[in-house]
Amino acid sequence: MDFKRHKIVLTIVAVVVILVIIGTYFVSGVRNILITDTQTSLQKISEQGANAVQTAIIGHLDALSALSEQSALTDKHSNNEKIKILEVEASRKDFVRVAYADANGDAITNDGQTASVSGREYFKKALKGQPNISSELSDMFGNGSKIVAYAVPVSRRGKVAGVLIATARSDGHLNIMDNVAVSSDNAIYVLSRNGNVISNRTGQEDMNDFFQYISSESSKQDVANIQQDFLQNKSGKGSYSINKTEKLVGYSYIKGTDGWMFMVAVEKSKIMAQANQILLMSGILFGILIIEFIVISIYFFKLKKNSYEVQVRREQEIKYFTYTDTLTKLPNRNGIKKQTAGWLNQCRTNCQNGGAFFLDVDNFQSVNNTFGHDVGDEFLAEAAVRLTKIEGKENIIGRIGGDEFALLILNVNTVEDLERYAKHILEVFKEPFLIHGNIIQLTVSVGAILFNCNEKKSESEFDEIIGRGEFVLSEAKRLSKGSYALFNDDFGGTIDRQHKMDSELKQSIENNELICYFQPQYNSKTKTIVGFEALVRWNSATFGMISPLQFIEMAEKNGFIIELGRYVVEQTFAFAKSLEGRNLRVSFNTSPTELLQMDFTDYVIGRFNYYGLAPGSVAIEVTESCLIESFQEVAEKLQILSDHGIMVYLDDFGTGFSSLTYLKNLPIFSVKIDKSFIDEIVTDKTGRDIVDMIVLLAQKLNLEVIAEGVETAQQIQCVSNCGCNIIQGYYISKPVPSEQAKLLLDVLHK
Repeated sequence: MDFKRHKIVLTIVAVVVILVIIGTYFVSGVRNILITDTQTSLQKISEQGANAVQTAIIGHLDALSALSEQSALTDKHSNNEKIKILEVEASRKDFVRVAYADANGDAITNDGQTASVSGREYFKKALKGQPNISSELSDMFGNGSKIVAYAVPVSRRGKVAGVLIATARSDGHLNIMDNVAVSSDNAIYVLSRNGNVISNRTGQEDMNDFFQYISSESSKQDVANIQQDFLQNKSGKGSYSINKTEKLVGYSYIKGTDGWMFMVAVEKSKIMAQANQILLMSGILFGILIIEFIVISIYFFKLKKNSYEVQVRREQEIKYFTYTDTLTKLPNRNGIKKQTAGWLNQCRTNCQNGGAFFLDVDNFQSVNNTFGHDVGDEFLAEAAVRLTKIEGKENIIGRIGGDEFALLILNVNTVEDLERYAKHILEVFKEPFLIHGNIIQLTVSVGAILFNCNEKKSESEFDEIIGRGEFVLSEAKRLSKGSYALFNDDFGGTIDRQHKMDSELKQSIENNELICYFQPQYNSKTKTIVGFEALVRWNSATFGMISPLQFIEMAEKNGFIIELGRYVVEQTFAFAKSLEGRNLRVSFNTSPTELLQMDFTDYVIGRFNYYGLAPGSVAIEVTESCLIESFQEVAEKLQILSDHGIMVYLDDFGTGFSSLTYLKNLPIFSVKIDKSFIDEIVTDKTGRDIVDMIVLLAQKLNLEVIAEGVETAQQIQCVSNCGCNIIQGYYISKPVPSEQAKLLLDVLHK
């Protein structure tokens, strides 16, 4: 019995020893796995953060690039004109100030200060045509606070004429910290190559030099490893110690910067707490295993399985945030890149061409500015839903960033197929969005690429497609918002054609070769013409009849819009003079650029008086785009014109965001219902209800209502039933030259 008892004791002791050994190795393994997994996760999250910072930087540079196209930013314009443009940008962005520097480096800021930046590296790079962001600098105009500078070239006629510069606080301009998918008690930094803290999430360690900060307690090897990666712009992971606390870190290089790194850190003790919990549980299990080894073994197996499932879920979450846009639930830029490889292989395997479509929501910022970011986010989510409903074979749909989306479709074999899909995408966005009770209608611009399945594969194929897409998308927006452009081997020729059109337009304006057509506005109740709208036309000797949307957009881009606008004013007033005594009015359209000219009202009133026109004989038509940026200034100018007898029409009413505000605060005489509501008024009850509400509102405010784009007798009947009697459109007459317009008075003016 004693022998058996001894044998049992020895067996128990042996089992206990084995279990202790196994438990020790298990706990050690769990700790190592948690540390390694955490460091890997931190590195992946740092990549996400680096991409977010890069996107923020690109956004600021894109905004400056758009501003650089302003015609006032040239040496021939006064400093006051430049300051006026710079003040607008400084007020809209998270900038300390905005400045323009000529080719010699002489800069003037939005607050009127001057300085030389010729020695600044960011100025030299931009002068060579390279948009860039500087390293940390001391603010030469402030109290020496740390700033960074964004710089883009200002090009005129193919040459860099100056540099547009914007500065932002280095510790506060990157508002992306709260969007990074980590716990709020973890440290997040943006660091320079030498360890200077550029930005950090509120509540973390207060420091200036990261490497100096950690060197007192961290091992030299740990510090050296991180420093070496920073100097090589290399992503990595590691650890450091401070305040007797060891931390695990992951970091990634922020592309497009001068050695900036995005770092995420977590206390190692918090990770070890998980391991300690497992150790405690193992101790409890140890006692149970002595009593019932088989049961405990099964339990231990389940515990290990559960730990594995937790790890799997964590990796799945990381994968989700890496490849998915959380707002739209579509693939993000990384997700699109990952899927594109398989899509391209399918193209080649099945010998099918494909179409890649890149689209940008026009004037999207106005939604955020007017309704708030919640409505803007909901708009983007709804836009994503609409894109997913576009029929196509093996579609890949994703959000590139901001208000840009990408759509890849297989079996798009010809340019005609490509164009058909591009037009379809535009049609999808024509229907207004109803977001939280707000009617929002925005257009999109589309850049389309035809991918040939026989093209040779390259290592950077996705980047090439993205590059082509962004290029052709910018061309679409340049030609006209709400349009599309196609990329093919002949695109270079398209660009040459555009340059030739620009040159011919300038000559046509200078030589008075454009012509104004006039479209009648007809009262269906009294059977009389009540007025005309002046519409400029360009019949190019080289390119034929060119769309007004296209050449007006061209005039806006190349600075000819002022001359073009004054030509229209002259023709409008001359025609109105020829109609003197008939109790008619003639309206003309104006652009935001024209309205914001300092001498605009003086010029218009001067020509009005020159022709000796009666009050109410001419009207100026404005759209919401004229009002968004500088509402107060525009409102004052419109009031002056109204006081001098020039009526004000609000054009395209119902398509904007703040139309009611405009009716309240502007001297509006007439509102023009946008053609988009008239097109489907016969078949669309919602459209009729909207027209009903517009007419009712106008009547209560004692405003005249004009229905645009009326093309059928049924449409006339519908708008009349809604209470709108003044119509304009092809059913009455297309725009015609002035002499033919006068003849219409004999036919239609009873």
